[in-house]
Amino acid sequence: MEKKTIGSFLSAMRKANGMTQQEVADKLNVSNKTVSKWERDEGCPEIMMLPALAELYSVTVDEILRGERLVKESQEQKNAKSEERIKYLIEKATVKFTDCSIASAVLGAAALLLAYISGDIINYNYIWAGYVIVLLLLASSVTVSLIAFNNLVSSLKGSGDEVKKECDEAMKKAIKYLTAVTFLSFVTLAGLIVSIRYNDFMLIVFAVAVTAGAFFSLYVRSLIYKRYGIADDSLTPGQHEYRRKKIKTTAIILSLIAVVSVLLPFVFGWVETSSHSIFNFYDGVGYQYDTEEEAEREYCKLKDFVTGERAMYILISGDEYHIDENGKYVITVEQLGYSYTQKENSYTNTGNNLFSEQTLYFDSLEQVEEFIEESVIEDTHVAEQRSIIFDDETLSVSYQTENDNFLYGIMDIMPAFLITGAGIFFAVLVVSVIIYYVNKKKYV
Repeated sequence: MEKKTIGSFLSAMRKANGMTQQEVADKLNVSNKTVSKWERDEGCPEIMMLPALAELYSVTVDEILRGERLVKESQEQKNAKSEERIKYLIEKATVKFTDCSIASAVLGAAALLLAYISGDIINYNYIWAGYVIVLLLLASSVTVSLIAFNNLVSSLKGSGDEVKKECDEAMKKAIKYLTAVTFLSFVTLAGLIVSIRYNDFMLIVFAVAVTAGAFFSLYVRSLIYKRYGIADDSLTPGQHEYRRKKIKTTAIILSLIAVVSVLLPFVFGWVETSSHSIFNFYDGVGYQYDTEEEAEREYCKLKDFVTGERAMYILISGDEYHIDENGKYVITVEQLGYSYTQKENSYTNTGNNLFSEQTLYFDSLEQVEEFIEESVIEDTHVAEQRSIIFDDETLSVSYQTENDNFLYGIMDIMPAFLITGAGIFFAVLVVSVIIYYVNKKKYV
């Protein structure tokens, strides 16, 4: 391999510039012999002469001393290397954020499970440390996520327009994790707050919180997109329109389910208190009454009580009686305090109080049995109702429930309707989301 020397380099540069040794000597104010010695490596230019030679041949002093031209790195190559370096740093920052976000999501999921699954244990046993644990997990989840997001934003700041696409992609991925943490936090807080007092309605709360949390987290995501000037171009115009219609349709369906779940108990309660139920004494023969005569007697007994012609009692001691020291047969009863007023062909209940306990004394067992047969009623259900109509031909009684029982009746059936509605609500929401992601690709 040919050895590169200063002399051969100077000779090559002179020839490349189309100059003779004399012309070089004239420009540098030296003799042509001096220039010749330089090129034959019999001498070296003085240090003070090197800048002038470099300017004359359009090279650098370093290239003269090296005896060769250095290959200059183009600006494009420099930009490419710089861009690759920035991309590497972006990827490194994104991976670090992802690791922190996974940890944050795990903490949030743990808080969510504790808030809903163990809420009854925490509530009924007054283990307030459970609430503290849930809050600590939730706070840790949010804190880790926010710190990781802030670090990522700092890492991406000032990256330049040449890697804007990569920065936007990293930010979109980060915002997805942040949205998920927002959703988990919202649902967890809702469950935690409600479980303090109303732990029996956790399923309903979960369904409502999931829906509200989804909309809230999407709203937060849009704010973050706007705050950092990121264009949400992941969806085509057709997909945007499809999503808008899908959200509108789902919201209408879910609203209807929620309204129906709340209103149906009131409808059923109103129907129950507004419509008559019929009790036929003849139909009770064979399981409630031994004979038709007994059924008719019970019918008359009830009618006489309602019309005010006979007092009615219930046995507190059941069928039992005892004999005291005086040989008297003793039973304990309570007289029904209901009173009725007649309006047209019906009797309206105007009082629903029971008298105080009474002790009755009889001389013989026959008197006890006669009293029970004539004045004791076993089932007070019909006698407690609001409006009673008697039909002597069919031996039936139609009646309405008491007004005072309206709200109590609604409260009895409300949980069943709400739990059923919550299950349907959540199922519709899940199915709607699945359908959306399955069909989204069809719209371009």
